[in-house]
Amino acid sequence: MKKKQIMSVLLCGVMAVTTFAATGVSAQAADKKELTYWSMWNSTENQAKVIQEAADAYEEATGIHVNIEWKGRDVKTMIGAALDAGEAIDLFDDDFQRVVEQDGKYLVDLTEMAAAADYEKHIMPVLLDQAKKWGDDKLLVMPYQPYTTGVWYNKDLWEEAGLTDEDVPETWDELVAACKKIKEGGSGLNPMTCDSDFVNLLYGFQLARYVGQDKVMDIINNCEWADVPEAKKAAEEIQSLFSEGYMSEYAPANGTDGQSEIGYGESIMVLQASWVPNEIIQTTGTEVNWGFFPWPAVEGGTDGIEGSMVGSQGFGIVAKSEMQQEAFDFALSVCTGEYDLKMAESVNSIPADTDNTQWPAAILGAEPFFKNVTKSYMWAVGFQTNADYKEIIQEHLINLATQKETPDEFIEALAAAKK
Repeated sequence: MKKKQIMSVLLCGVMAVTTFAATGVSAQAADKKELTYWSMWNSTENQAKVIQEAADAYEEATGIHVNIEWKGRDVKTMIGAALDAGEAIDLFDDDFQRVVEQDGKYLVDLTEMAAAADYEKHIMPVLLDQAKKWGDDKLLVMPYQPYTTGVWYNKDLWEEAGLTDEDVPETWDELVAACKKIKEGGSGLNPMTCDSDFVNLLYGFQLARYVGQDKVMDIINNCEWADVPEAKKAAEEIQSLFSEGYMSEYAPANGTDGQSEIGYGESIMVLQASWVPNEIIQTTGTEVNWGFFPWPAVEGGTDGIEGSMVGSQGFGIVAKSEMQQEAFDFALSVCTGEYDLKMAESVNSIPADTDNTQWPAAILGAEPFFKNVTKSYMWAVGFQTNADYKEIIQEHLINLATQKETPDEFIEALAAAKK
């Protein structure tokens, strides 16, 4: 592909004159320049392949080489120490909340560059609002590969178990009724499954439906477990999914073994983020006919299906970098336009650029609900925000799920551990 054609591709759908050319970057001026990017992906992942393609196109258009170091998910534990040690890094990526809250002190405010590129009009408002909230009104991160969270189910297995579209639940009681119908229907299918790392989603959603995101954080931070009756009620209801046999006998499973049961035709539903269809394809090789519904509402609750865990990955640009604008331009080419669309198609993810309106078929069922999300929850509704407490919460959530602790014991243990 000729250089002029590649430039056109990179600018298409983003802004006509504000990326590479408009920022004064030219192949001649950029001779021998190199960006260093630490990536959260492994080189064999589809996300990495799209990013590498974007980097190659960026280099051909500008002459600037993007040196990508594929660090994998451990980048979250490496980046701060590396920057403190003087490592020359221009940009990195990770969960976009963690980029700001954990490593924000290393980052440059992108507000002026974003304004010059008219970038904010391409960001989903819910992501932009979150990013600025965490950054105290500064834009410190560029979101890409957004996700939403809810119950993903195998529509073919759903029908095999004797359920129809009318059985898709909107309330907790309807979810329990659907699980009971599957359990007693003789299909041999598990109504639900889950993995150990995501039990906090189950309890987090249930508690947030009763009291809302802010109150959940009060419970965690102020040790109000015993003072809020809904904390125990949510624990009772989540434990009932396991004690009544509505969860797979292997749940909570190790790694991704639980969610893989969907692809293997053993379980029907899993509460997870919108990356789960892609992960199940990778682990089982199965193209599932996916359905979706939000975690259901509870009687007398503060929140309904308008609340969801919404987030994304994100690029941060290091304040000490001497190539901040070049790093911004490269990240912009990934977050918007053609490469954003390629990312969505490659890994069945939500497009980050609001100009890219077509969702992949695997996650299309979540689109109408996503558009109506007005209350954005943190991941696991905040159960992973306190570094000293999150492992304690996780330990007792596993005990609750495996019925080693009663709901009363669960609440008592969390209250005592925090004091």
